[in-house]
This record gives sequence, C-alpha cells and structure tokens, in this order.
Amino acid sequence: MNRLVIALSSHRLLLLLVLLLFLLIVPFVMNESWVSLVNEILIMALAGCALNLMLGYTGMISFGPAGLYAVGAYTTAILLTRYRFPFAIAVISAPVLAGIIGGVIGWFCVRRSAVYFALLTLAFAQIIWTVIFEWYGFTGGDNGIVSIPIPEFFFTISHCYYLTLIVVGISLLLLWKIVQSPFGKTLQAIRENPGRTEFIAIHLRRYQLSAFVLSSAFLGIAGSLFCVFSGSVFPDYAHWVKSTDMLVICLLGGFYNFWGPIVGSAVYILLSKMISNETMFWMFFLGVIIVFLVLFMRNGIVGFLSEKLAPALHETSEPDLSERGQ
Repeated sequence: MNRLVIALSSHRLLLLLVLLLFLLIVPFVMNESWVSLVNEILIMALAGCALNLMLGYTGMISFGPAGLYAVGAYTTAILLTRYRFPFAIAVISAPVLAGIIGGVIGWFCVRRSAVYFALLTLAFAQIIWTVIFEWYGFTGGDNGIVSIPIPEFFFTISHCYYLTLIVVGISLLLLWKIVQSPFGKTLQAIRENPGRTEFIAIHLRRYQLSAFVLSSAFLGIAGSLFCVFSGSVFPDYAHWVKSTDMLVICLLGGFYNFWGPIVGSAVYILLSKMISNETMFWMFFLGVIIVFLVLFMRNGIVGFLSEKLAPALHETSEPDLSERGQ
C-alpha cells in the first residue's frame, strides 16, 4: 500500500512539473490567440476550484457563483474607471469586497440546506445581476464598462498571461493548503455526515459560512483577473448561465478531486471553442458530449482516469516475489 501511495505521488509530481513547464513556455510556442485561450482556461480553472471548495469539499451545491465572480470583476473595473485607484489596490480590493458580500449572502444561505441552499444562492446571484443591469449611473447597466484603464504593460498578451499564471498559481496553492489543513478535513467531514460532525461539537454553520466566504474571495480574484484580461466587464458575468459554466466545469473534471475543475476547465473551453468554429449548432453538440461524459464518467474525467491508472500503478509498485525468492 505504501508503495502504491509513493508511486501515485511521484506520478502526480511529475505531471505537475510537466504542466508547470508547459505553462511557462506557452507564450514562446503558441500564437496570441492560443495564449488568450490558455489565459481564459486558467481563470475559469480558478473559478471552478473556488466553487469546488463549497461543492466538492463541503457538500453545498451553489447555483450562484457567477454573482460573486461579477462582484470581483466590477470592483476592479469601477475602482480603475471611476475612482482612478492604483492598479494593485483595485485588483486586491476585488477578493476583499467579494468576500464581504459573500459573508452577507452566506449568512442567510447556510441557514438552509440541500435544494433550499442552492435556490437561495441562485436568488442572490440574480439580485446581483439585476443591480448591475439596472444601475446605469454606477455600473453602466447593460452597456457594461469598457475601455478600462489597464496599465499599458498588460496590453501585451504575454505580460497579461504571466500575471494570470502567477496569481492563479498562488491562489491554487492557497486553496490546496486550505483543503489539506484540519479545516479542510473538517469541511469534508461535514460533507460526508453533517449529523455526526455536529454531534462531536463542531459548529456546522460557522464552518460552512467560512467556506462560503473563502470561496467568494477566490471567485472575486478570478473575476478581477478576467476584467484585466478582457479590459471590459458586462452584466452577463453575473448571469446564471455563467454559474452553469462553472458547475459544468466541476462536473466534467470531477468535484471530489482538487484537480477536477482544472481539467474540466481545459476540456470545456477547448471543446466549446473547437466545436463553435465548425458549426453554428455548437451548443447542441457540446451538450451531447457533456451528457455522455457525465453519464459514463460518474466521478468526472480525473476520477475516471484515477480509477483506470491506479491498478496499473499498483502492478508496477508490487515487488516481484519470484525474483526475491531467488
């Protein structure tokens, strides 16, 4: 068993190093359109992992992550456009405000569970969307905010890409530390059996609210990065369709695995871009593919691959008893 764990860990480390090396050289080996695509994948991967802190690790199904994603995007956009804040402060403020608003929303939502929790999150996200859509004097309404004064240094796609890579890398590392900490293990215990967890004197709502706030803050970071990347923000960022994209990303990759939303983000965005280039009915074909993957890969792509690769790694990690006997 120890050999299997070591084998799995070494293979994961090798894959992580290869992925990191690939991401570092992307601007040198790909054209600008592909660099933009990878940039978008990284941002959505962070948003998916932020949602997965609630969905996969705490067992709270949220239908409204896009609302907090939009809070982060609009915070950066408004601070840069209306108040001329320094770029760094405008970006840092995004997760702070998203976390605060997430705390207010979460305070109400964690008082309900299951489908009622999910519907509450959807309702609050639609409230955020309505405020953004209707408040023309502050958010620009359905016109959004365009020509955001991003520093000229980030006009070059490679510079913007490396900013995204650094921020997403640090954020994912923090999320990894959180889910591997005693706090993260407690969240998983709440997911598996809330009743027993509460029986051993763990305050469920406090932990659930903490997870909600942390998830909101990381969603705010993702929204802010997309604001910098696109140079504009629109009410669609808060719409339920955007929330659906994030949920599908988690489902595709597998929400019981930390790497699931990262893989799901890459698969979902690449599929949508490739199919949309071939046919105007791309959403139909994309939907068929997603249904197939979800039905036949119950634990997502990462879970499916782990199940298939584990036996092979187990065989290679087992000692050859016949040779040892000699």
